[in-house]
Amino acid sequence: MHWAIVILLLLVGCAGGPSGPRTPIGGIGKGSTKSYYCRGEWHHPQNYYEYDKTGLASWYGPGFHGKPKPYGEKFNMHGISAAHRTLPLPTVVKVTNLQNGKSINLVLDDRGPFVYEGRIIDLSVGAAKALGTYSKGLATVRVQSIPGESRMLSDYLAKHGNQSGKMKDGRTWQQVYQEEIAGKYNNYVTDNPNLVKSALQKSTKNTSATPSKTLDDVLNSVTPKVSNASSPKAAPIGGKTYINLGKAFVQKNNAQKIAASLPKAWNPTIQSVLHPSGQTLYNVKIGPFNNQLSQELLRKIHSKGFSQAIILED
Repeated sequence: MHWAIVILLLLVGCAGGPSGPRTPIGGIGKGSTKSYYCRGEWHHPQNYYEYDKTGLASWYGPGFHGKPKPYGEKFNMHGISAAHRTLPLPTVVKVTNLQNGKSINLVLDDRGPFVYEGRIIDLSVGAAKALGTYSKGLATVRVQSIPGESRMLSDYLAKHGNQSGKMKDGRTWQQVYQEEIAGKYNNYVTDNPNLVKSALQKSTKNTSATPSKTLDDVLNSVTPKVSNASSPKAAPIGGKTYINLGKAFVQKNNAQKIAASLPKAWNPTIQSVLHPSGQTLYNVKIGPFNNQLSQELLRKIHSKGFSQAIILED
């Protein structure tokens, strides 16, 4: 009887947990696992990174834009981020929209959602747009953690940021992830920024003694194909990723001015988005490019003042 009780307790203790080894939390993530009380109930963050669940995703923004996150950075609803009840902060997750197949890797850096049963993650407006869930409000998604990258990101922030992980150089956690971590610690992450340099060298290599071309030279030297009924997705460089410049305009001509100022080789187009409020907004999309060039180009676009620009997959 005694042994039966022990076995039962062990089984109960393991119920609902991930199978296989658990990756311990490192760096600043250790401070994000304390239980907390919010909206009438206690929440108990887990002390490991492994996670794989399917449920509803919503997006949040207008009521929280500009307000501080748990570690001090102000929430930018147009950026790429997300909130979760119980995963350590930060945790890198792959979010897949099961209704259209689109997926992105992003950093969980906020707490929530706390209402609506079945909702497992709250996306920023930028992340919702990237996944194609923005206009619908709710979508069924799969959320998979990336333990190796999560641990390395947390350790990096502890080493280079303040005690809360806020970066001294002003970079967001998502920017640090893309520039320092992505693709280095998990083989199945395909958008590896480290591959960009070698790809560019190959694309500009020739037998003459002319200087190496920059990315801008490569993009501007390519003649874009003209889209028509037979080739609606003609690509100036080739690939399946686009970049949304992230700025939304009420007046369409403002978006058109931005598009006209960009190199024609980037194939800028105007998109219209219906906001849940009923207002039609306009933004600019460029591409398609291959994944490696998109990552490098995104950094250049950020440095030109388009800090809210994001990568979209076809």
